[in-house]
Amino acid sequence: MKLYPIAAALLCINMYAQQQNKPQANQKHLQELYVKYEKDIKKAHKNAKLMGTPPDLYNEEDYKRTMDPVTGNVNFEKLAKVNKDILTGQYKAAQPMSFISGNQGSATGKIINEPWIERGPYNVGGRTRAIMYDPNDPAGKRVFAGGVSGGLWVNQDPSVSTNEWQPLSTFWANTSVVCITYDPNNSQTFYVGTGESSTTDVVGSGIWKTTDGGATWTQIFTVPVTYSANGVRNGNFYINDIKVRNNNGVSEIYAGVSGSYVGISFNDGWQGLSQAGLYKSVDGGATFTKNTNLLAMNTTTNVVSTTGYSIQQIEIAADNSIWLSTRSSRFTNIDSGGRIFKSTDGNTFTQIYNVGNTGSRVNFTLSKTDANKAYAFMQGVGTAEPIRIVKTADGGATWQSTSDVPQVIKLPTATDASIPANDFTRGQSFYDLVIKADPLNDNTLYIGGIDLFKSTDGGMNWTQISKWSNNNNMANLAVSTVHADQHAIVFNPFNNYGTGQMMFGNDGGIFFAANKENIGAVGGMVARNTRYNVTQFYGAVLNPTKTPANEELLAGAQDNGSWWLYGVPQANNFLTTQAATGGDGMYPEYDDQDNYEISSYTNNSHYLLNSTPYANYLITTSANRNMGHFVNEIALDRMNDVFYSYRSGLTLFRTAGLSSTATTFTNDQINVGTAQTGEQVSWLKISPHTKTSSTLFVGTNLGRLFKITNANTPSYTSTALTSPAAGTISDIEFGANENEILLTLSNYNQISVFYSTDGGTSWQNKEGNLPDMPVRTILRNPDDPNEVLVGTELGVWGTGNFLSGAPTWSSVTGNIGNVRVTNLDYRPSTKTVLVSTYGRGAWTTQNTNTNLATSETTAVSPRTANRVYPNPSKGIARLRFNNTNHSTVDISIFDKAGRLVYSKKNVKSDEEFGQKMTPGTYILKAEDKGEIIFNGNFLVIGHTEGDDD
Repeated sequence: MKLYPIAAALLCINMYAQQQNKPQANQKHLQELYVKYEKDIKKAHKNAKLMGTPPDLYNEEDYKRTMDPVTGNVNFEKLAKVNKDILTGQYKAAQPMSFISGNQGSATGKIINEPWIERGPYNVGGRTRAIMYDPNDPAGKRVFAGGVSGGLWVNQDPSVSTNEWQPLSTFWANTSVVCITYDPNNSQTFYVGTGESSTTDVVGSGIWKTTDGGATWTQIFTVPVTYSANGVRNGNFYINDIKVRNNNGVSEIYAGVSGSYVGISFNDGWQGLSQAGLYKSVDGGATFTKNTNLLAMNTTTNVVSTTGYSIQQIEIAADNSIWLSTRSSRFTNIDSGGRIFKSTDGNTFTQIYNVGNTGSRVNFTLSKTDANKAYAFMQGVGTAEPIRIVKTADGGATWQSTSDVPQVIKLPTATDASIPANDFTRGQSFYDLVIKADPLNDNTLYIGGIDLFKSTDGGMNWTQISKWSNNNNMANLAVSTVHADQHAIVFNPFNNYGTGQMMFGNDGGIFFAANKENIGAVGGMVARNTRYNVTQFYGAVLNPTKTPANEELLAGAQDNGSWWLYGVPQANNFLTTQAATGGDGMYPEYDDQDNYEISSYTNNSHYLLNSTPYANYLITTSANRNMGHFVNEIALDRMNDVFYSYRSGLTLFRTAGLSSTATTFTNDQINVGTAQTGEQVSWLKISPHTKTSSTLFVGTNLGRLFKITNANTPSYTSTALTSPAAGTISDIEFGANENEILLTLSNYNQISVFYSTDGGTSWQNKEGNLPDMPVRTILRNPDDPNEVLVGTELGVWGTGNFLSGAPTWSSVTGNIGNVRVTNLDYRPSTKTVLVSTYGRGAWTTQNTNTNLATSETTAVSPRTANRVYPNPSKGIARLRFNNTNHSTVDISIFDKAGRLVYSKKNVKSDEEFGQKMTPGTYILKAEDKGEIIFNGNFLVIGHTEGDDD
C-alpha cells in the first residue's frame, strides 16, 4: 500500500492519538470494575458477619492493587509457570550486578544470585499449621514445620533452644504449607499440602512429594486453572489435610480438598469451590480419583450436587478405618459443613455425626488404642452455642455433647475476662480450632482456641495451661505465656511416644513442651522460633544514620507489631530484635538526623517515636485515625520534618513540626485533585532533590500521577502529570534529578515498569522480558543508572541495561527465594540495600565491599533512654530501664483525667505488666524509692479479632 505524505501524517497522528487515549479508556473501564468490586465487598462483609468471620482488609485492598484492569481477575495462576521458568534457569543472571555484589557480616560468597544477608527477625516466628517429627530420625528429634506463607523448614532438635530452623531451600519461599504427612510403607516419602482456606492470605499449589526424606520435591495433584461459566476459578488451591493408609501393603493417599472459605468478590475466582471433596490415589500420587460418594446436597434443588464436601481433616483409626470431617462451602446453597464421616474400605463413607450447622468447621481426634473412641471440636449452632465439643465411645453410633443436659463433657472456661465463658475461641473457631487426645491415654485431651487447655478425665474438667498475655485475670495465672491462636498440636512419636514431648503451632510460630506431665507449669511450654523467619512484613526502612557495623532498621509486621532490628550483626548475621509498637505493624519511616521514627498501626494510626515522652499520635483525632487504607500510604519529608498520609479520595493529611517537643500535632488537609469514580491514592513519595520545601508525588489506583510543589505550605500547587497506564501505581522513585522518574504498577496484565526523563510528561516502557506478575517496588543504583532492582510477587529482579529499549531482567532473589517483596530501601552513605518480604522477613546487601572493621562492639538499643515497649500496645507492655541502678520499679498508669487505672509494684526491667484497657492516651509513671524513672505517654490501641500479640 502506498501512503501519500498527508495521509501518512494523518495516520501517524491518529495512531499516536489512539496510544495517548488508551490509558484514559482503560481507566474508565477500571473505574467500572472498582464500582462493581466495592459492591461485592459490601456484600462479602455482610456475609462474613453472618458467618462470624472478620473482614480481610489487607487482602481486599491488595486484590484491587493487583487485579487485571481488563477482566478484574487476579491471575495468580501465572506465577506457577514463572516459578518453573526460574527453576529451569530461564531468568538466570548472566553477570553480577554491582548494586548487590557486596557482602556483609560473615556471609559467604560474592556470586551471582546469592548476595543477600538475612537480618531477621531471628526469634519472632509466624502462623504455623503443619508440624511433623521426621520418621527417619533414629534419635526422634528432627522436626519439619511449615509457615502458611513461609515455606517448609527443618530443625535437627528443637528441644535445644539454640538450635536453628533451616529453610529446606529457597524454592519453598513462596509456598503456603498447611499439612504434612509420610507414607507408612516408605518413610522416605512425604506429602505436603498447600493453601490456607481459612483466610484469603495465601493460595496453594496442590501437593508436593518427596521420595528421599525431603531432599528433593516434585509437584503432584494439580488441576489446570480454568474458569467456569459463573466465574468460579477451577484448581486445587487448598489442600486442608493428607493422610496415607497402609492397606495390606498398598499405600492409599487421601487428600482433603476445600474451596476458599472467605473471599472478596465473584471476580476473585471463588477459588477451587468446584474441586472440593475427598481424593484418593493408589499409585503414589500419579493419579487421583474424586470420591463421588461424598457429594454435598444442593439446598436450592434438594438434590445431591456435583460439588464435594469441603474436607477439613482426615485421620486413620486404630482399626485402619478412615474418618474425615468437613467445613463450610462458599457456595451458599451447598450443605457442606458440620459433619463427620467414616469408612472401612476408603470408598463408601457413612455420615456418623452432623452438628446441624452447614457453616461449621469440624476438627477431631481419634484414640490411638481404642478404635471406637473419638472427640470432636466444632463451631456450634447459633449465638447461644458458638462452639461445641462431642465424644463417642462406640465408633460414632452415639455421641455425647457439651450441649447435653446433664453434661458428661464440658467446655473449657478461659481465665481471660475478655473471652466469653461459652467460647474460648472468642468468635474465631473458623480460624483457631484444634483438639488432640494423648496417644497413651485417651482420657487426656489437649484443646486450643485463643489459649490451650488440658483435661485428664475425658473432657469433664479442664485446666488452662497457657495464656497469651497478662491482661486482667491472667496476671495471676501461673502458666506459660504462649502466643494466641492455636492451630496444631503434635506428640513426639519416638519410642512409642515415650519422650512425653509435644509441639504446638500458632500465630506466633512454634512452641515446645519437654514434658507433657509438667506442661501446665510456668516454663512448661517455650517458644522455639530460633531463625524460624516466616514473618510477613508490610514494609521496612533503614535508619539513614547507621552503618552495617551497627545496623538499625524498622519494620512493620502482620499481626506481630513493628520491630527494630539493630546492633552489631551476630555471628549468623542476624540483628538483635526489639519490639517498637504492638498490634499490626504497617509502613515505618526514619528522620534523617535520628531524632525520631514513625511506626504505624491500621489506617491513620501513625506514631511519632522519640525519647520523652515516648509515643504520640501524629493524627490527632480518633475519627481521622479511622480514615485511609488498612495499610495506609505515608511519606516523610526528612529534611523539613513534615509527615503526609492518605486520608480519602484524593486528599491527604499533612502534619508538621515533627522535630519539636510537641506532644500533639495539627493536621492540615491537602487536596491533590478531583477524584474520579473509584479513585484513591496508592502511593506517596517525597522528592529528595528539593531541599527547602516539600515536593510530593502522588500516585493513584487509576494510574494517575500528581506533582505537588510547596506541599508543606498552604500555597501548595498540585499538577496532574501524564498517566503512563491504567492501573495501581505501587512505587515512585527518582534518578539523578527530579526529571528522572521510575514508576511501577502492581497489576497483572499491565506494563509494570515505566521511566520518564522529562518529569512525567512522557513515559518509556521498561517491561522488557519481565514476566506478568505484580511489581510492588523499584530501586535504582545511583552509581550506575543502568542497574535497577524491582521487588515482585516472586522475589527480587534486576537489570543491568535499564536504559536500553527493552531491558533484560533476571531473577536476583537468591537466598531470599521467590517470595513477595513489599519494599526496597537504600542508604546512600553505606550503599546498603534493604529488602522486606511478606513471609521471609528482612534482608540486606551492599553495592560495594565495605570494610566492616569498627570499634563498636556493643549493640546499642534504639532509644537507649528508659522506655516502654511496645508503645502503642493493647495495654500489655514492658519497661526497659537501667537495672544496674534500679532492680525494680513501681508502675502506675493514669487516664487523661488523672485517675489511676492500673498499678503494679516491684516490676523488673523487661517484665510484662498491664491489662486490656479502653483505647486512648494514658500517662505511665515508673518510680523507684521516689525517683522518677519514666513519666510519659502510653498509647492503647483497639483490639481486633485475630491480631493478638
